[in-house]
Amino acid sequence: MTESFRTRIPTLADAELRRYLDHAQGYKTEAVEAALAELRRRGATIPEADLAQVREALRSREARQAAQSGRLLGTDPLIRRRRIRRVTAGILAAGLGSAALIYLRATPPAANPLGYEPEDTKRYLRELEVYGGKLNVLVTEFRRWFEGLWQGRSLAVTVAVLTLLLALAFWFVATRLAPDGEAR
Repeated sequence: MTESFRTRIPTLADAELRRYLDHAQGYKTEAVEAALAELRRRGATIPEADLAQVREALRSREARQAAQSGRLLGTDPLIRRRRIRRVTAGILAAGLGSAALIYLRATPPAANPLGYEPEDTKRYLRELEVYGGKLNVLVTEFRRWFEGLWQGRSLAVTVAVLTLLLALAFWFVATRLAPDGEAR
């Protein structure tokens, strides 16, 4: 997409290039700069007042975008870091607390009245393999494992791991979206 306007700019008429300067807020900064460079290359004179107006329009748009991106966490680096830490700690506290509660309240699975699990027998596995091949056996084992993640104490471990991943993802994204002036 960046190359599309770079190849298109030289083909535009002077009036169309001036439209980029007159309506700078409606175009990407790179497109406006490319239009300005093309006008200069063609030898067009651009009054300094017009250039100042274009620069001011671009600066105000960038300032508005920066204010919108930092609105929730703040724009001051110290406040922003403190809020990121607090939100991350809140995610960890809620998730790990829930995991602990689930772990403590989980009951062991009820025993099968047959005394054994039919899915664990060699006969059952052999029939699975005959009807669906080795892939059928693997898919069945994966499905049983995945279903086991959402029951009892395994659910508590699953919630704890997902909480850690969520907190890490939030922290990573929040620190990477920091305003340009802030050290990461």
